[in-house]
Amino acid sequence: MLVKMRQDIFHTSGDEALIAACFQPIIQAYKEIQTRGEDFTSGLFQELSPGQQALFAFHVYHTHAIKSQADFYWWSAYFLAQPARWSGLQSALRFFEDSSTLSLVEQMESLLRKRNHPRNITNFDISTTDLEQDPKLMSEVRPLYADLLDAAEITHQGIATYIRNYPDAFVTLR
Repeated sequence: MLVKMRQDIFHTSGDEALIAACFQPIIQAYKEIQTRGEDFTSGLFQELSPGQQALFAFHVYHTHAIKSQADFYWWSAYFLAQPARWSGLQSALRFFEDSSTLSLVEQMESLLRKRNHPRNITNFDISTTDLEQDPKLMSEVRPLYADLLDAAEITHQGIATYIRNYPDAFVTLR
């Protein structure tokens, strides 16, 4: 599941490009496995390096949650309604030693639990329009989302640094 990359590209890629390149084969395999109706988590996921597992858990959440306040709310609730996903996200942030984003995720968890989340995934009835209909909820999510936007660059720098320090866990250099 390692991405093949020229050494010069590996060393000159920006953080976002390096992360995306390392994530691409994992998400592609995930989509193929899900399409076949197989279980990615108990199958291929277990074969990934710990760094790849952490990258997958974080990047899936982040890619969706960063788009808007409503997405941040919805995707946080969605992950929280699935304890293994939520735990995986937190473990990923600990793996990359990202205490800032971990703190934001924990604050979001506290906010969601105050509002009687998680609702189990079977009866998941959260909507991205919840924020529009609940000004108090919007006012509580807004600063967390702003902090998430601020932390995103630092998070990506940390992940990219990890990848550069441990290339054998992510890439085959040629």
